[in-house]
Amino acid sequence: MVKLVETKEECCRIISEDVENAVILEGSPELGLIGNILGWLLVEELKMKQIGFIESKYFPPMAVIYNGVAIHPFRIYNADNIVLFLSDFIIPPTVVFDMTNAIVDWAEKNNSQEIITFNSIVVREKSGGIGGAANSLEALKKLTDMDIPIIPYGNLNGLSGTLLTRSMVKNIPASCLFAEVLNQYPDPRAAATIVDTLNKKLNINVQTEPLLKEAEAIESRLKELANTVQDGQESAAYM
Repeated sequence: MVKLVETKEECCRIISEDVENAVILEGSPELGLIGNILGWLLVEELKMKQIGFIESKYFPPMAVIYNGVAIHPFRIYNADNIVLFLSDFIIPPTVVFDMTNAIVDWAEKNNSQEIITFNSIVVREKSGGIGGAANSLEALKKLTDMDIPIIPYGNLNGLSGTLLTRSMVKNIPASCLFAEVLNQYPDPRAAATIVDTLNKKLNINVQTEPLLKEAEAIESRLKELANTVQDGQESAAYM
């Protein structure tokens, strides 16, 4: 029987198998849902196994339905020495600090190689590129060596930003990869721009086709809604 180990903080606890020397990925919903979309793609493409979850009384009262089965809304997956922390809800700001400490403590205990988190940057017009930031000059150099443009200034809120600062205290290399988005709506096409970089960085082979097909479906639906509104008809979404 697999042993599940608890990592406790004031607001939450991680209940998970231990995985030594892994790369940690973090995907939670922010603008464009980049981390969440990427996380689900990795689960499907890498056939990742759920090895644990995070729970807290401060989380929204919810379960996620996946293939008809209820699962925890914040889960932990593993495949090929990659550990993914995947949330399906926006982490409440009052919980972020303690939860980040729990994740970083888990990473330290398991001698994790590095932490990579995903986020977005709002632009007026997309260039199709991505950006990066890190928690040390050494981690930053790894990004520049991959020709990833560096975000020079700005604020990084939520779990992504706190992971960079708290992992820095523990001397764990960490970086954030940013996709370009135009607004707050789910953007699978933007998430797809990060996939090639992840493939190179982690030596994996994840395909972008599922995200591009999802993007086309969303764009088609938005176009239909726009035409409906332009024609003066009521949209079924509001009936």
